Amino acid sequence: AKAGDTVIFVSSPFARARQTAEACLDGLRDDNKNRVREMGLRITDKIVMENGLMERYFGRLDFDRIYTYAYVWPMDAFDVTHTAFNVESVAAVCKRLSQVLEKLEQEYNNCHIVWVSHADVLQIGQLFAANAENVGTFSSYRFKNGEVRAMKRTP
Repeated sequence: AKAGDTVIFVSSPFARARQTAEACLDGLRDDNKNRVREMGLRITDKIVMENGLMERYFGRLDFDRIYTYAYVWPMDAFDVTHTAFNVESVAAVCKRLSQVLEKLEQEYNNCHIVWVSHADVLQIGQLFAANAENVGTFSSYRFKNGEVRAMKRTP
């Protein structure tokens, strides 16, 4: 980022993601406001809610114990189109995120966009944007809570 650049937060509308986006903005406005000013960044106050960043649908496993998600992740690595347990496939998440990316790039040209979402969605998005050979291996690249990563697009 360079002086004069605008930073926009775009969040899943689900509570945890929205609260994380709010905490990040609070940190930039409060604890880091001098650094933001020194860098010459313009941080938008409004968080844009984006349904396309909602967490991955886990079908019959939604609302079940979290360990049941581990039934799905190994299958993702072998087949990104699988919908076992009626889950949203990795391919469907990629398509959804591609649409979000295209929409945001049109609306916020030349801005730094911070996605605040959920683990599977962000990990799938990062591998998809990096043009990884097998996006289905995303679960090998776990985020820590509150971790920030650059999502660099490769042709």
